[in-house]
Amino acid sequence: MPAAEVQSVHVTRRLDASPECVFDAWVNPALLERWLAPIVEVDARVGGHFRLEIRKQEEVHVVTGEYREIVPSQRVVMTWVYDGPMGSAEKMEALLTVDIRRHGPTTEVELHHDHLTNPVYRDTIKRGAWTRALDELQNVLRPAA
Repeated sequence: MPAAEVQSVHVTRRLDASPECVFDAWVNPALLERWLAPIVEVDARVGGHFRLEIRKQEEVHVVTGEYREIVPSQRVVMTWVYDGPMGSAEKMEALLTVDIRRHGPTTEVELHHDHLTNPVYRDTIKRGAWTRALDELQNVLRPAA
């Protein structure tokens, strides 16, 4: 891969929720099922593993990984291994870092998805997959009117 090709995606978003609620949405399987993937297995501890599964028509998309760092209400770092129709013969182990910071009445989420060596998967992420996912997260966290 050419050295000039960017293998990272960076997204920053402010959400109308507390840092504690935003953090919980990244580690609580019941919440993850509501905004990220309908089938979730989570062992949210450093060294613990997770599995996310999405079925679309005849396709199955699976992401697995290991939690590398967990700082309650502040940060989640995990490996991110995709398996599915956008996959390649060479396994891609990306790294996802989610930093969570209070920003007045909102919470800023800064997401770094690094080591995206699979060009098809990377292009999907660049076209806004995380932006759409964070829209769903905001919908889940939005207080009932």
